[in-house]
Amino acid sequence: MRLQLALAAILALAPLGAARADGTITARGVYYKERATRVMQPMLDAMLDVGSRGIVTGHFLVDAITSASASSGAENAMAFTETRYEGGLGYTHELGRVFGDGVVDALRVGVEGKYSSESDYRSLYAGARTEIDVAQKNTTIGLGVGISKDRISAASAQGPSMPTLECESGQALTECDLSVYALFASASQILSKNMILGVSYDFASLDGYQSNPYRTALADDGVAPERHPTTRRRTAVAASLRYYYPRSQTTFIGSYRYYQDNWKVFAHTPELRIVQQVGHAADASLRYRFYVQDRAFFYRDRYATIDPGTFPFLSDDPKLDDFTTHTFEAKLGVIGDAFGVGGRWSEARFEGILSYVAQGNRFGNAIIGHVALTVPLDY
Repeated sequence: MRLQLALAAILALAPLGAARADGTITARGVYYKERATRVMQPMLDAMLDVGSRGIVTGHFLVDAITSASASSGAENAMAFTETRYEGGLGYTHELGRVFGDGVVDALRVGVEGKYSSESDYRSLYAGARTEIDVAQKNTTIGLGVGISKDRISAASAQGPSMPTLECESGQALTECDLSVYALFASASQILSKNMILGVSYDFASLDGYQSNPYRTALADDGVAPERHPTTRRRTAVAASLRYYYPRSQTTFIGSYRYYQDNWKVFAHTPELRIVQQVGHAADASLRYRFYVQDRAFFYRDRYATIDPGTFPFLSDDPKLDDFTTHTFEAKLGVIGDAFGVGGRWSEARFEGILSYVAQGNRFGNAIIGHVALTVPLDY
């Protein structure tokens, strides 16, 4: 997607973020609030050139989650605060033209690692990916794999001792493991000077403990800790079309994603975004996203019995019920040149995003605020 004729189509997606420098550093802050949960998330991202063909990326974030939900580990739904730390590093190297002239115009390979930790959850992720440009860089094809090794406990539970978890049927331990193996593929095609088509495929295999250690399910004869299947196979396909209208400097982006898994959860996500360039120093966008899903095959609002012989799986997770969401988002981006500043600050970019999510489940509606400042680096 580096063909010069396609730059106009891509420009409005991040019209001011491609500063001509050896790297960028971005400071972000996200605020999320719904009925019983609040999340504050500061984060720091960096992208640095290494030599003429390498790029190093890094990020660090903190999730400060405050929840009154019993599923968070709070006793009697009292306010409960949890902090999660995450850090990651990645490296991408461009090998240039390979396999002879006219076959592959560019080949990029990359690796990344990520580690996150909180009181009751630890996760270690490693991934690798490759991307090629063909057909005079009109077509880009990507392929990647990833593996995550997680460990879950109920360390945040209040009480004299840590509760045990049923890692597998009949196996009670204080900690359980979860392994995730992922495969993802993507392709993009320049259709014209101002139009790009993209498609993607994602598959993930989850094996291990997938219940919430604090959540219980309600039945006619009592309550019991929820019991989820220990295997889950997730598949998603998506397509997007981006069109840039030069006369008004407007980009229209339409996308659709279909998801399914072996828990019989099916979901559809159409989305529409309009990005408008405002002069040379600002851009604004509006976004609408609709999401609808069916409930998992074992989910019930209330079970007849907690007997595992009758119901081997129990769940009180609202995310496994059928529901819909509507997301409305407004975004504004401005570069420093709009304020008359000089030097590297003239290409610094400020972004502000405000989203409202109408959720058809017991989480209730949510408000999301996001601010970011990206500064180019020369070294």
